Amino acid sequence: MNTVLKFVFSLSVLVMMISCESGSPLEKRGDAAYKAAQKLQGEQKRIQLKTAYMAYDQAIKKNPDKISQKLRNRYIEMTLIRASMVLNEGAAHMEAIPLFIDDVEKYLNPEVSPELKQQYALFLVQLADSSVAKEKFDDAIATIDKAATFASDPAPIKAKKEAVIKRVAQENFEIAEGEMNIAKANKDEEGFIKAEFYALTALYFDSTHAEAKKLLSKLRKENVGTYSAYLRVIDPIPDSVVFRKINKYDILLAMPTTQKRGGNLATVISIYNYSWGPLRLKAENFSLVDVNGKKYTAKPARLTPELLDQELEAKLKLTFPAPSAKIAKLVYQEGEHLSEKFFE
Repeated sequence: MNTVLKFVFSLSVLVMMISCESGSPLEKRGDAAYKAAQKLQGEQKRIQLKTAYMAYDQAIKKNPDKISQKLRNRYIEMTLIRASMVLNEGAAHMEAIPLFIDDVEKYLNPEVSPELKQQYALFLVQLADSSVAKEKFDDAIATIDKAATFASDPAPIKAKKEAVIKRVAQENFEIAEGEMNIAKANKDEEGFIKAEFYALTALYFDSTHAEAKKLLSKLRKENVGTYSAYLRVIDPIPDSVVFRKINKYDILLAMPTTQKRGGNLATVISIYNYSWGPLRLKAENFSLVDVNGKKYTAKPARLTPELLDQELEAKLKLTFPAPSAKIAKLVYQEGEHLSEKFFE
C-alpha cells in the first residue's frame, strides 16, 4: 500500500512540474498567438501580437510571484512591440507609453536576455527622438542617458547622445551667428541679446564648441551696456527647461558708462529688479571681477534709490578700484540675491 501511495504522490508531483513548466492557460494562449504571429503579415500579424501581449499581461499579473523566465522574456518582448506600435503611429494612445515603460522596468531583471535589454534601450532612444522633434532637448538627453543604463551594448547609445548634442549645439550656434549678423546690419541691441542667448544655448549642450565660445565672447563685449533680458527677446521660448537654466538671473545688470580716473574706474551701472522682492542697494554689494579672478568691491557711496522695488530700474554711479586686468564680470550680491553680467 505504501508503495502505491508513493507512486501516486510521485506521479502527482511530476504532473505538477509538467504543468508548471508548460505554463498557465493564459500563457499557453499567449504562446499560441505568438507562434501564429511569426507566420503572418500586416493586420493579421498585428492582431495575433496584440492577443499574445494581452494573454501574457494577464498571466504575469495574475501570478506575479510565479513568473518563469520564458514568460518574463515573452512579456517584455510583447510589451516593447506594443509600445513601439503606439510610438510609431503617434496615435491618441500616446499616454500609454509611460505605462508600457513602467511594466517593462517592473519585470526586467538581470536574467532577461541581453537582446531584450538592448531592444528596450533602443526603444528609449526612439522615444528620445520624439522629444528632439518637439525641441525638448533636455528630456531627450535624459532619456538617452537612461537608455544607456539598460543597454547590453551601450556604445551605439552613447554615439546617439553625442550626435544629438553636436547637432543641437551646431543648430543653435548657426542661429546665434545669423542673429548677430542681422543685429549688426540693423544696429539692433535686442538682436545682439538674442544672439547671446542662442550662443549660450549652443554651449549649454556642447561646452567644447570652439566657434560658439568665440562668438559668445564677441557678443558679451557688444552687450556690456545693455541688459541680457532674454525673456524680452526670445519668443516663442523654444524649450522651457533649457530657457530657465540660461535665463537664471532675475536681477539684470548693465554697465553703459566707464571712465578711468587715476587709480579708479568711475561707472554708471543699470540695474533692473525682476526678483521676488525689493532690493536694498548698497555700494558694497557691487563688485568687478577680472579675468584672473581678482575681486574689486565698489567704494562707499550713497545710492539713490536705497530700495529698488520689483519691476523697477535704477541707474547708479559707482566707483571701483581700477582693475589690473581685463574685467570678466560685474557682480551684484546681497543675501540670497545674486546676479552677474559677463564682459568676456
